[in-house]
Amino acid sequence: MLLCRMHSFGEKFSKQQWFKEVAGQREILSLFGGVKLEDVRGMRAPFLQIGGNKMFEMLHEANFTYDSSMPVFENNPPFWPYTLDYAINHECMITPCPSKSFPGVWEVGMVMWIDLRGGRCSMGDACSNPPDDDGVYKMLLKNFNRHYKSNRAPFNLFYHSAWFNTQHHKKGLLRFLDTILAKGDVWLVTNWQLIQWIRNPTPNSRINSFEPWQCNPRDRPEPCHHPTVCNVPYQGGLRYMKTCQPCPNVYPWVGNTGFGSKGARRK
Repeated sequence: MLLCRMHSFGEKFSKQQWFKEVAGQREILSLFGGVKLEDVRGMRAPFLQIGGNKMFEMLHEANFTYDSSMPVFENNPPFWPYTLDYAINHECMITPCPSKSFPGVWEVGMVMWIDLRGGRCSMGDACSNPPDDDGVYKMLLKNFNRHYKSNRAPFNLFYHSAWFNTQHHKKGLLRFLDTILAKGDVWLVTNWQLIQWIRNPTPNSRINSFEPWQCNPRDRPEPCHHPTVCNVPYQGGLRYMKTCQPCPNVYPWVGNTGFGSKGARRK
């Protein structure tokens, strides 16, 4: 999933600006990160500031599978992911939300958690996090059980990477994962794997042979331990970037990703 980093005002973006930012970032990941273009299937808008119909028109036309940017206040029972074949059926917390139909585009909503103080948050690190690993564990389990003991809507684990730099956060999370994965009917999957299961619900008795959930390392390239450091011109100066792909002639950026260009070089 793409987590966009632009810090402009997404609600004011044109469809073409969304194309440059999101589809462009997918191209850069493919060109210089070695990620297959078709493997980047979803996105999250910066600051969760979605762009209404213009953003979802881009997702539909660029053949993205899903967005995961909309906080969902209603959490008892929690919302399942849904397609935008029809209008959204929950409160629009950050406008503008889509008002048109975008057949085949999914929304993996950010169903809100409730922290141990009663506050709500759409990402785990936005909650009032407890000061020890036992509190982190209890907060996670409390929110998980609201899903598990009601309609079994998928429980989202959305974090920024900095959250894991605090040792007791990580310790509490690992304890939580050990607890839920011991149940025998809980799986840790990606958004894309989740959507594949919703499209083709498979009972527990056959889940171990459910093809979309298989892990085949042979489908992946070998790890790159020694990337090339590229010295690339940009706006009259130089920028440095590491990649295991051929170095570009121009620094890849919004509106000039280098996708489709034959001018790559290796330094």
